[in-house]
Amino acid sequence: MALDFQIVLLPRTDYWVWLQACRKYVVKFGANLTPDPEVAARYMAPTQVVTLPVFDGAYPELGDPVDWFRRNHDGIRLDVIEADNPKRLGKILRRRVEDNDRYGASRRPFHLLWPTDFPVLTQTFGANPAVYRRYGMPGHEGVDLRALTNTNVYACADGEVHEVHYNPKDHAYGVHIRIRHADGYRTVYAHLAKALAGKGDLVQAGQLIGRADSTGNSSSAHLHLTLKRDGATARRETIYPKDIIDPTPFLVWPAPVFGKGLEGSRRNAHIGLHLVRSGGLAPQELTAVATAGSEAVMVSHLEPRETIEAFRAARPSVRVFARVTEPPAGDGMQPARFAARVAGEIGRLYRVGVRDFEVVSYPNEHAGGLGRMWKDGEAFGVWFSDVVRRLREVFPEGRFGFPTLVRGDDVTGRQQSPLSFLRQAETAAHDADWLGIACAPDPRDAVLVGYLNDYPKKPIVITELGTEAEASSPEALAIRSVAFVRALRETAIEVVLVRGATAGNPAEESTTYSWEALKILADPDPASLPAGL
Repeated sequence: MALDFQIVLLPRTDYWVWLQACRKYVVKFGANLTPDPEVAARYMAPTQVVTLPVFDGAYPELGDPVDWFRRNHDGIRLDVIEADNPKRLGKILRRRVEDNDRYGASRRPFHLLWPTDFPVLTQTFGANPAVYRRYGMPGHEGVDLRALTNTNVYACADGEVHEVHYNPKDHAYGVHIRIRHADGYRTVYAHLAKALAGKGDLVQAGQLIGRADSTGNSSSAHLHLTLKRDGATARRETIYPKDIIDPTPFLVWPAPVFGKGLEGSRRNAHIGLHLVRSGGLAPQELTAVATAGSEAVMVSHLEPRETIEAFRAARPSVRVFARVTEPPAGDGMQPARFAARVAGEIGRLYRVGVRDFEVVSYPNEHAGGLGRMWKDGEAFGVWFSDVVRRLREVFPEGRFGFPTLVRGDDVTGRQQSPLSFLRQAETAAHDADWLGIACAPDPRDAVLVGYLNDYPKKPIVITELGTEAEASSPEALAIRSVAFVRALRETAIEVVLVRGATAGNPAEESTTYSWEALKILADPDPASLPAGL
């Protein structure tokens, strides 16, 4: 069963009849169901898809449900089905089941493939009417999609390039490309760094046509996409001038980040142990690396070289990660001073073959520097990029990871939520060799999903698997980890470092959990898996 964040909103009247019409679809794709619009709006927001049948009077408490979602929960993807009775809905959903086409995209007469590598909508169609009214528009005249500087931009559909604007300064769209498609549709790709297609070129859906940037009237790198259809304004199909229409219903979102889900036993991620210990490693933890099939290990950058040599002797291919556990000093240490201060310990490990280094940790909390060294993620990103640039000059083969962030919500003066902090520091995260993350052993973990959606091609290292809120027996956590790792197929996850650190547990219990998880995961015999995995 594919993992996706989908919920089907059904009318309250005859709800159980509507539900029966969805039965085969739900079994096939694993969608959730509800008659409550607020439940649908909150479910895994804002990464979910809300599928809903629409007809006059379907949701009397909402009025127009599409308009209700746009006004109250803007940015949520809607999969609208024109079906005025359960039989009609059931027929459409059965067709999707037969086509193995979850959202029916292949049967639409015209649709738009996602044009960037980042499945994130940063500004919706019609947003900020007060801003766009001065330009004669009722609101934002397209959609803005996440795209970092010089990342790829693709054609949304087959067509012919009918205009390319190369000057980055004399047009609000900056460097941009316009493509004419069948049936009078046209798309505009704005704020580019560079156009890679020329006027008159015939392009196919998904073809690389440009690189993203922030040229023209733009404050940061992104892709602005506008959709037009010839005659739409004259036919009153839109309240916008210049035949502009909403591209949202035509966009086909990329495949779920978790690919094929839990089927099969093949895995891409390497499995290892998180062994960052302030007082050094216990003997049983050194043994666990050798006996539990560990493929990777994370230690403090202060760990003696003898420990690294012991790992290598027991497991020659083990990948060692070193976490720089020393936070920046409270005296406002500049990047040059900090890089010089840690270079000695990094060099000691570098000389014995360690190449992966996590530069500091938990910078989104006060103890990690928030409010003392940097005011937010953007300021940290500037500091991080400067430090890493200096370290790369000394250690050219080093791979420097964007640090693990503390989980949790914003707490004024003490902590910033990880996704908010990461997105503010997105340029530094993009430049890092990999991203560190702490998450629960759950493929629907909101932080993990956010990382994978924002950086689908960036290597991700789960440096800490398991949280205090999920305290359980070592065996239960090990079983959960097995299911979790099996679900990581076809993702950017490179390494999963398991640990069982739960509130009040001694180090021995933590090691037992990690050891047991690794033994199960390293066993190639599917019969060894717990039932139901």
